[in-house]
Amino acid sequence: MNDQQVNQQIEQMVAFINQEALEKQNEINVKAEEEFNIRKLTAVEAARSKISGEFEKKKKQIAINQKIERSTELNAARLRTLKAMDSELQSVVADATTSLAKVSANQAVYKPLMFKILLQACLTLCDPVVVVKVRLTDAPLVKELLPSVSGEYNKVTGKEVKLSIDGSGFLDEKSAGGAVLYSNEGRIFLDNTFESRLGIAYEQNMPVIRSMLFQNAI
Repeated sequence: MNDQQVNQQIEQMVAFINQEALEKQNEINVKAEEEFNIRKLTAVEAARSKISGEFEKKKKQIAINQKIERSTELNAARLRTLKAMDSELQSVVADATTSLAKVSANQAVYKPLMFKILLQACLTLCDPVVVVKVRLTDAPLVKELLPSVSGEYNKVTGKEVKLSIDGSGFLDEKSAGGAVLYSNEGRIFLDNTFESRLGIAYEQNMPVIRSMLFQNAI
């Protein structure tokens, strides 16, 4: 084999090695690009999933906040309504108290009413000794009525009752009228003032009063 043939063979071997190296390099480049694309796609999907999750979380939180806000506004509106209703009811009670005060100023009406108030209280207490507390302005009227009340009590129950006016103190003159009766040495009492009876009537008839005043109220 001469030098020329040897050189040709060497060139062929070098060309073969270069070709193999080139193909190997191309193969490595292709794999590297594939791995890069896979990692890139995975990263994109992960980021997209994270963003979607955060969006849904924020969306739910916004919905919850809106519900809380609506509930708060509704409760506030209800409280305002209830406050307005209560104010109106108290106004009705105040007007009724004023009207009752006018009743006590009319002796023709007040005298028989006071008689019934005292008798009813005595029948409820059912005690042989009863002390009556009234307004100072009502003391003369009540003193006049006590014998009649005692007599009527005896007719109804067949028992005696000793009635007297409490001289140690009187009801507030601002009171609309009526009386507070004590028995058992003051340990038991019955409030039969106009204000007390009005309060009882108010509580018992609350549904009717509310219906009359607030027909369209929720």
